[in-house]
Amino acid sequence: MPSNAHVAGSEPVPGSPEAVLLLAGLGVLPASAEVIDPRFSPEAIARAITRLLSLKQEQEALAEEQKQLHDHLRLAHLRGDLQQQLPAGKDGNGYRIAPQTLLVRRPGRRQWRYSLSCKELECQLKARQVYEQQSGDASYSLGAAFWEVRSVKD
Repeated sequence: MPSNAHVAGSEPVPGSPEAVLLLAGLGVLPASAEVIDPRFSPEAIARAITRLLSLKQEQEALAEEQKQLHDHLRLAHLRGDLQQQLPAGKDGNGYRIAPQTLLVRRPGRRQWRYSLSCKELECQLKARQVYEQQSGDASYSLGAAFWEVRSVKD
């Protein structure tokens, strides 16, 4: 595939006619020596990357804190503390923690275990899918492009 080719569903290559058209539709001029757009200065890009990294770290910290809080409330529920300290929700469902907010304990999602014959069919299907991918019989599309922040492993 040529370096400036465009795969259906993916983002165009920077500087390609497709990219210029996309930028025009968004009211953004392409990078050039004549036009200086402060939104895309090295400093602005560095700030965006720094903030993206910061948000990623905050998300990870919040996810860990959320897990700990869920575990704590589970234990309080099992001990009966929530039942003693919080009014019951509508129809006895959960606990009212604010006038319009309930704390509700939901059952876990169903996790299915299948028979050996079903697992064999699944293996056959997966093998057929791999075959069609390799033979070119299967087609694919790409979802929207996105940025990902990854830790570098030394």
